[in-house]
Amino acid sequence: MFAFFMWLHIMSAIIAFGPTFSYPIMGMMVAKQPQHALFVVKLQESVAMKLTYPFGLVVLPLAGIGMIWKIGGLSWLFDTTWLLAGLGVYIVAFAYSLAVQTPTGMKLMHALEKMPPGPPPEGSTGPPPEIAAMVKKLQLGGMFLTLMLIVIMVIMVFGANGKLGS
Repeated sequence: MFAFFMWLHIMSAIIAFGPTFSYPIMGMMVAKQPQHALFVVKLQESVAMKLTYPFGLVVLPLAGIGMIWKIGGLSWLFDTTWLLAGLGVYIVAFAYSLAVQTPTGMKLMHALEKMPPGPPPEGSTGPPPEIAAMVKKLQLGGMFLTLMLIVIMVIMVFGANGKLGS
């Protein structure tokens, strides 16, 4: 049963967070072809709502709880500094995602929906300042969340270091 929970935990992480590593590539493409910005923002929000949040906030933690239960329950959990550190980083990352990143992405999507179709007006040198500010905030937030995800992966892989399932 432990192997099933571990498989489910790893698959959930891949499904939830794997697609997010493509967001910077999408952003670079939109910078070159801004007429596709609304589509890309809608795609990213759809991935968040249909993959990242259900798998990252529900399935992943439930599978983690299943592994903890099979290993030794709460007493084991509180004896593992590496796991508590990973959980702390996970909570910070998801709190930021829910409190800042998702609302900013939704605001950007609504702002883009209100923009007139077609090319930018003659003489414009970039997006309107409010759009540029939201994009910058999302870029910085994305970098922060990517760093948090990498830290979590390092903690989970190297912290466990053969201590699971034995």
